[in-house]
Amino acid sequence: MITRIHRTVSSESESKTRATHEEPVVTSLGFRAAAAADLSASLARLLSPVLDVLIRLWLAEGFLVTDALQHMLPGGQVIMQDHLSPSVSLFAGLAATSFGIFVQTICPVLLAAGLFTRFAALALLLQVFVLQMPGHAQLAPYSVALLVWIVVLGPGPLSLDGMFRPGMGTAALPLVGLFSRGLAGLTKRIGPVYALLLRLWIAAGLAAIALGGVKGLSNMLPASMATSAMPWLPQMSGMAAGLAPWALLTLAALLALGLFTRAVALLLIVLIPTGMLSSGGDIGWITLLNLPLLGLPLLYGAGAISLDHVIAAAFRRRFPPFEALPAAAVARLPHVVIVGGGFGGVAAARGLRYAPCRVTLLDQHNYHLFQPLLYQVATAWLSPADIATPLREMFRVQANVRVLLGGVTGVDPALRQIALAETRLAYDFLIIGTGARHSYFGHDDWAPAAPGLKGIEDALDIRRRLLLAFEAAESSQNEAERQAWLTFIIVGGGPTGVELAGAIAELARHGLTREFRMFDPATARIVLVQATDRVLPTFPPSLSAAAEHSLAALGVEVLTSREVKALDARGADVGGKWIAARTVVWAAGVTGSPAAAWLGVETDRAGRVRVGPDLRVPGRSEIFVIGDTATCNAWRGMPAPGLAPAAKQGGAYAARAIRAALAGRPAPPPFHYRHYGSLATIGRQAAVADFGGVRVRGAPAWWLWGTAHIAFLISVRNRITVLARWLWAYLTFRRGSRLITGAGLLRTGGR
Repeated sequence: MITRIHRTVSSESESKTRATHEEPVVTSLGFRAAAAADLSASLARLLSPVLDVLIRLWLAEGFLVTDALQHMLPGGQVIMQDHLSPSVSLFAGLAATSFGIFVQTICPVLLAAGLFTRFAALALLLQVFVLQMPGHAQLAPYSVALLVWIVVLGPGPLSLDGMFRPGMGTAALPLVGLFSRGLAGLTKRIGPVYALLLRLWIAAGLAAIALGGVKGLSNMLPASMATSAMPWLPQMSGMAAGLAPWALLTLAALLALGLFTRAVALLLIVLIPTGMLSSGGDIGWITLLNLPLLGLPLLYGAGAISLDHVIAAAFRRRFPPFEALPAAAVARLPHVVIVGGGFGGVAAARGLRYAPCRVTLLDQHNYHLFQPLLYQVATAWLSPADIATPLREMFRVQANVRVLLGGVTGVDPALRQIALAETRLAYDFLIIGTGARHSYFGHDDWAPAAPGLKGIEDALDIRRRLLLAFEAAESSQNEAERQAWLTFIIVGGGPTGVELAGAIAELARHGLTREFRMFDPATARIVLVQATDRVLPTFPPSLSAAAEHSLAALGVEVLTSREVKALDARGADVGGKWIAARTVVWAAGVTGSPAAAWLGVETDRAGRVRVGPDLRVPGRSEIFVIGDTATCNAWRGMPAPGLAPAAKQGGAYAARAIRAALAGRPAPPPFHYRHYGSLATIGRQAAVADFGGVRVRGAPAWWLWGTAHIAFLISVRNRITVLARWLWAYLTFRRGSRLITGAGLLRTGGR
């Protein structure tokens, strides 16, 4: 699935035993085919649940509406036949018996919800077979085909059965495991047969048109043919308008053989609107019913009984997937080591998915962290798990990536090795994306009193300090001491500082309302200190002014052109004036990681490695440094900003350069950073966004900020969780992650 290996034998050794002398080498055909196959599979995984839901809802609608009208309205039978859509009128008259009433009332609900789906579909299928009325012969085959599909293959993940499926096989209930295994066996054994029959049925409909078996574009067949087999074929005439008979026969033959099945199904789906337009748009429901019917082979493939399956199996034997290679063959592949599992490292690893190499992703943590939302963990909006995804989970389907947990202590470029705690790791290519750390501008002794915000541990420490400050204020007996606990200083007016200040103000003004008895949390004082003359200095002045106005509306004191001269656990000297505060947060500066010291190379003033325009270390073409760890004039002649998009683009570029080197192609053009915009949020309905010529502020910018951050979260689970928490907090002003954990808890009695 990742890298296809082509086994070749030199001309000198062809007479020897192949099993001994075959040497695996990578061909571009192998991994290009793997990329295409993975893209097709990904699209199928994305769209097939939607198709499953649409089919179940259409079938359920037909039964439910028919049942309601037939039993609740006088003359319902006539109304349905004359005025309702075919999806409803198809089931007219099926509720003639008590069994029919039960099945038609309960089973459609189960079918729509995806609960006991196969049994509900089977009951409805039997009812269609037993009680089908003569007037709906053209629609019956479609319902039968779709119901059989549900019975054989079961519902998709967007169903209750799909949700419960992982645990049902081991549930401690009588016969549940037996039923689960039986249904799985049904899908495995009958599924390929059903796929074959479905293809043959569609092919027969195409062949009938080509051979003149079905004439015209009418929705209904002539009465003289009602008793023949033709009405039970799919009505393909609408999509076949303008196609020559030989073209129809060719498509029918390809479907019957299961050759290029997905392409044929897609072509036929495209021909449906084309046929409708060419015939004046009056094709009706029968032709449209071919859409879900053709969607099955398009999304699920031809099945095991097909030439597509045979060809794919032969291709896999010739180009085996990466995970099927012997250890000796894997060891001979070029080794790419990526240090850092941040945005840049993850982008580089993903960019090497189809490259002929093995990848080791090394990080001190076992998770990838979405740093732009880290401040929300620090201010009790989110929990750490909402913005972090385990690295092994991210790369579980990328077999050429190995994840290692550990810290780098040095790099030996001469030997091409990196030093870990007790071992050494050799590399052919090295990508360093270790990010940045806090910079106190020569005052590292301030760190214990003013933590920065770069990791989950930092966020939890700040959250603990914030919440403990309110607890200490509640128990304090001295008003001056209470005011010191209720004063919060944020040093640094960049995006992180602005977002922290706004979030702390919202927590105090709204999130803690009526929870304390000795003071009002809204009296908390939040001070934002910025050394330059405005906050958000990288934004246009108009947006900086808008952000400062929004902060003031939240009650935040913004002190610009002020420097912190001293700082300790009691407060800070801001511009020569002492502010008593028990909680200080540092968001004023960053410095590069120790990567420059490992490599022994030149750095800029912030400690970042100076790299060439190709992100390579000068003199070391096999070493790339990306993200906040490097500085490169890749943005209009200026250094790329320390943002997540810059790191991701740098990682993707390094992967492209390595792929080119492995394939013997010229290196890509110099790295160029594409800036898509800057966003910063201040609070509810208050944010600023700069897209170059377009500047947005207020509620529209806030919605843009939220949409962008949800979209760029790594996993679907994180997106759903964060969206749910934001919605809850937006409607209730309540924060769900206000646990005080870690050392330093207040000791006021009790345990």
